[in-house]
Amino acid sequence: MATKQIPLSVTHREYTGKGAASRLRRTGKIPAIVYGYQVEPTPVSVDVLELYHTLHTDAGRNVLIRLDLDGDTHLAIARDLQTHPVRGDYLHVDLIAVDKDVPISIEIPVHLVDEDDAAEDGGVVNQILYTVPIMVKPLETPNAFELSLDGMAIGDVLRVEDLISQLPADAEFDIELERTVVTINAPISEEELEALEESAGIEEEEPEALAEELDEGDAPAEEGGDDADTGADEG
Repeated sequence: MATKQIPLSVTHREYTGKGAASRLRRTGKIPAIVYGYQVEPTPVSVDVLELYHTLHTDAGRNVLIRLDLDGDTHLAIARDLQTHPVRGDYLHVDLIAVDKDVPISIEIPVHLVDEDDAAEDGGVVNQILYTVPIMVKPLETPNAFELSLDGMAIGDVLRVEDLISQLPADAEFDIELERTVVTINAPISEEELEALEESAGIEEEEPEALAEELDEGDAPAEEGGDDADTGADEG
C-alpha cells in the first residue's frame, strides 16, 4: 500500500500570469495551485527538483504528499501536471488536498508478470488496459496491480475482475469488471498485415514521391521549439 507520505513545501505566489510564471521558472521553481479539502484555492510555487523527486517514488503520480502550507499540513495528490512539449520540463501542477477518510478515484497501473511463461504456443501478448480506476481511501492506495501471465495461451483473456483479490478492503473498481485487460492473440503474418492495411486504406508512400515533394519545398514543419508558447496560463 502507498501509505508512505512524501513531504513537500510550497510558498505563496504573489504574482500570476505567463510573464510571472516564466520569471519564476528561471529561479528553479514552477507555479502551482493548491485547492481541495479544507483549503481555499491558493497560488503557490514549488521547487521543481523537489517536485520531481516527490513524483518519482514507487507510487509514481499517485504518491501521497504531506504538503506544508503556511505551517499547516495537508494530505494532497498531484494532478494536471503540465510539461514542456519538447524538453519535458515541468511547467505547472495542481496540488489537491484530500480527506484521508473519503474515497477518491485513482488510476492504478497494471504490471504484467511471468511474461516469459506465457504464450509458449507462439501467441502475442496484447495489453489493452495499462491502468484501471478505483475508488479508494487515500492512505489505502496501492502502488500497482500485478497480473501473472503464467500458463496463458492463444485465446486466453484476463479481465478487471481478475484483479479483485488485490483490491484494498472497502475499495471498489470504477470500471466494469468485464473490461479486458490483456489477451493472448494469434500471431499475424506479413500477408495478413498487408491485407488489413489495404482494407483500411493505408498505403505506404513511395520514397521517390516523397523526395519529389521535399524538392518542391513541401517539407513538413518542425514541431515546437524552445521558444514555443506552451499555452499554460496560471492563475
